[in-house]
Amino acid sequence: MEEKRIKQVKKMIGARKLIAERMATSLRDYPQGTGCKKICMDEILALKDELKKQNENVSVTSILIKLAAAALQENPQLNSAVINNELIIYDSVNIGVGIGLPEGIMLVVIKEAQDKDIFQISEELQRLITQLKSRKINFKDMQGSTFTLSNIGMFDLDEVTPFLSPPETAILSVGATRKMHVVNDDDTTSIKRMATFCTTVNHAAVDGMHGGKFLMTFTKLANKPKEYMGL
Repeated sequence: MEEKRIKQVKKMIGARKLIAERMATSLRDYPQGTGCKKICMDEILALKDELKKQNENVSVTSILIKLAAAALQENPQLNSAVINNELIIYDSVNIGVGIGLPEGIMLVVIKEAQDKDIFQISEELQRLITQLKSRKINFKDMQGSTFTLSNIGMFDLDEVTPFLSPPETAILSVGATRKMHVVNDDDTTSIKRMATFCTTVNHAAVDGMHGGKFLMTFTKLANKPKEYMGL
């Protein structure tokens, strides 16, 4: 038998153990399906740059949170959870955002995102991330999500198949933004900044078409984010 030299042995404890248990539950108990769509990021990035000129440091993730909250209001089936064999559709849109730490991905939760403007979301997200990284975050700010957003673009990944965070019905991953040649409706071509958005849904709770409709709504909002936000 081939021998392997061991560099280190680490116990699966704490956050890593919790993540492992949740992912095992997700894949074992939730029939999952994923759909992906490339969405133009030009208007979102233009809005970010415009706000920066106004000394408003709003991240792309903050804009995505606001757009996701709006898309969920038009597609409420995805803002839900299956608990005790019941599908609970929430009025509150609480967006869990995955943040990378050495011990794994942790969630911070922007609660009632549907009622907050982009500046409130940006300020709250920055505060929660700072508290999370300094280990000073309140546990309640990591609980209560109804939908999860994972911005994997910061790791230079184009797309992944996101796994559900039990008991949520849906999760959205956003890949890195790339410049691509795009064929327009009039058959001309142009270079646009595109990113791949993937939505995984619990097929026991909703159908694939619900994930598709959500991405269609998100695309509509992403093409006119400034107009939607009233900026």
